[in-house]
Amino acid sequence: MKQIKRKKFCILVNPVAGDGKTTKIFTKIQPLFDTSSVQSVKYFSDRPGLITDFIINTNLSEFDGLCVVGGDGTIHEAVLGLMKSGKAKSIPLGIIPGGTGNAFIEDLGCRDPIKAASQIIDGKVSPIDIFQIVHNEATSYAFNIIGWGMASDVNIQAEQLRWLGGMRYSISAVINIMAFFRKRHLQLNLADNLVNSKCLFFVALNTIHTGKGMKMAPHAKLNDGLIDTILVRDVSKLRAAKIFTQVFSGNHIFDPSVEYQQVKTFSIHTKGDLLNIDGENTGHTPINVSVVPNALKIFADL
Repeated sequence: MKQIKRKKFCILVNPVAGDGKTTKIFTKIQPLFDTSSVQSVKYFSDRPGLITDFIINTNLSEFDGLCVVGGDGTIHEAVLGLMKSGKAKSIPLGIIPGGTGNAFIEDLGCRDPIKAASQIIDGKVSPIDIFQIVHNEATSYAFNIIGWGMASDVNIQAEQLRWLGGMRYSISAVINIMAFFRKRHLQLNLADNLVNSKCLFFVALNTIHTGKGMKMAPHAKLNDGLIDTILVRDVSKLRAAKIFTQVFSGNHIFDPSVEYQQVKTFSIHTKGDLLNIDGENTGHTPINVSVVPNALKIFADL
């Protein structure tokens, strides 16, 4: 009798994501892999960037898939590793939610770790788009969001409020609107239209959701070959507050102060502004961004 080859997954765990709950999540999902004739090898990250380095420098040919247990920051590290190493199309990525925001998993409609693990074991794979970001001579990638202006300020403030869990993004947005409310000069080339004025924020998304439950780009699809962009220019504090109350339903896009476009490329020419890239405050302007269609395979039925 011919022996059936067991699938083999490498499970990457970020033990600090989700305020440390990922280790507990791993102990819950590991038996599911073991009882499904699936061999799993766990790997724990102990510093930022280690998952990226591991993927780039490790021969992963023996694995049928990678799985990450963590939030959007953990996914970002895995995406960077897969894209920079050229392994993105050869090994699928599975996502088991364990962070506090988990904006990406909202689009997949699977917030339960057990259900997510079951989907990975089932083996259905779908391609998704990735954003390529060029800053000077360096190339990076994003799978979820690129945010400028208040979108970056909110993320910085949210890091100081981690003890609030997922609601920290909403609290941070309220603080930034009511207390700081900083507008900056933006030079943006968007679909061959030049913006050169004071603006509150600009975001580019591959996903519908950002933060905790915010439907920032309600028409976004993970594999449509488009970047969904939202620009809010020089609005009043009252108008900004009204827009914020509508982002949880997605109705903010009908506000006359909100400019919502779908594009394939954009560039920000302003220099030295901090960016929010997939929830990490690591990038700076100027940048040139383009969408790479179907660049990465994930375990999902899209």
